[in-house]
Amino acid sequence: MQLHYDLRGQGSPIVFIHGAAIDHDAMVQWFEPLMADQPHTRLYLDLPGMGQTPALPPDQTDSNHVLAAIQETIHAVLGTQPYTIVGYSYGGYLALGLAFQQPERVQRLFLVCPTLTGVKSERHVAPHRVITTTPIDVTTNADYFANYQKVTVVQTPATWQAFQTQVIPGIRRTDLAALHQLHRDHGQHYRLTFETDLKATRFTQPITLLSGRHDVTIGYTDHLAFMANQPNGSLGLLADAGHNLPIDQYGMMAAYFQHFLTTFA
Repeated sequence: MQLHYDLRGQGSPIVFIHGAAIDHDAMVQWFEPLMADQPHTRLYLDLPGMGQTPALPPDQTDSNHVLAAIQETIHAVLGTQPYTIVGYSYGGYLALGLAFQQPERVQRLFLVCPTLTGVKSERHVAPHRVITTTPIDVTTNADYFANYQKVTVVQTPATWQAFQTQVIPGIRRTDLAALHQLHRDHGQHYRLTFETDLKATRFTQPITLLSGRHDVTIGYTDHLAFMANQPNGSLGLLADAGHNLPIDQYGMMAAYFQHFLTTFA
């Protein structure tokens, strides 16, 4: 299966993989403004059942098949070129899966709040905390406001507007039945079959990982343990961020990413 994609620019390739229940448009909004005059081909993917990519058959709706579809699409578009990966949340998990399976192809990784543990009950998540809150006049998308409040640490009119623009459209384009199928059996199909080996791997590629101290979805302590084992790893633990780190602290993420771009040989 080949995924829907958005291909932009020319140069050394960067593959962008979004999180679950959004689509590539969020990654475009977060990262494309930072790519002006950068010599890179940007390949933005829609995962199965999200954006414009149809769902996998129910018996193939698992992370191993999702990873295979990503590999097929990357090969179809980029051939055998080596590439860099930017992954958010579930996309970060899949990015590490690619680096594990194709270390000769994946040159470096930029990960934002990546999943490391597929089964939710096995994660060490942080308690929810709101760092900043100012009154928000919810005149549109009121049915999504509770979702915003659950995962956003900096709750202001500006971050609510960002959530409406960057996240809600992708949620609406998600096949929720397919997403529930991915999470069936308490996450056993969301979990990559080689997850244990992946988490124990000392990757040779440079990895930049950003984590939110108040991430109620993934947590941050597993990120600390994983990155302590990475010889070429750089870790940013942001105090005033949760799982919506690109919205809570977009400026900080942008600064880390712009520095990351300077490390390309």
